[in-house]
Amino acid sequence: MDQALLKLLQEDPRRYRAALGFFENQPLLRVYRRGKCALILGQSDHLWMHCIGDAGPDMTVLLREHYAETPYFYSIEDSLIPLIEACAETEWIFPTLRYDLETPENVPAPDISLIPIDPEWIPELYAQSDYKDYTSEAYIRNRLLRDISACIVNNGKMAAWAFTHDDGSLGFLHVHPEYRRKGYGSQILRALIRMRAAEGKAVFCNIVPENGASIRMVEKLGFRQDRRVSWLKLK
Repeated sequence: MDQALLKLLQEDPRRYRAALGFFENQPLLRVYRRGKCALILGQSDHLWMHCIGDAGPDMTVLLREHYAETPYFYSIEDSLIPLIEACAETEWIFPTLRYDLETPENVPAPDISLIPIDPEWIPELYAQSDYKDYTSEAYIRNRLLRDISACIVNNGKMAAWAFTHDDGSLGFLHVHPEYRRKGYGSQILRALIRMRAAEGKAVFCNIVPENGASIRMVEKLGFRQDRRVSWLKLK
């Protein structure tokens, strides 16, 4: 990443946490800048466009000139969505609430045994996912091979698991229905938080607004809501 762009992102690292994490893991392919705004394109499961800066004339011009390079937009603030929708019709919008954990050192280590997720379980991970329309087995494989993961295994069967997204955020938390109400979700998150904190990296997650159970769980661990961001695809 060029130093001018890195400086722009680091002026507000909390706001641009997703972009900083994404391009730590994936190569930056193209950058378009205008004033204090930028469009950054990088490839993971899709070619994603990150919008850096405020809604205004500069961002409007950038989007009009370059929106057609990809239909996929990454971690977009609410104020930018109307500018994108003015360029083309959306096929879907996936809104989330970003939660940050500023004091991961205060989270206790898990007190049950956990292991990394074996890639041979990828078909089951995908089959159990609530977000099949937004992910794939190939994406899951990439994340398991390139970053941290944790699962609880009972009698040779995965009872609960979680791993990370391509920006380093904690995610894909799932507890098999047979093993719910045992505190396994919290145990998994505690494990990932400790691993991420040991690497000196930001600890954050994105949760769909209607998932009250997950929101209560992360808030109990000390996460606080930062902002609402969405992933979207144009037609």
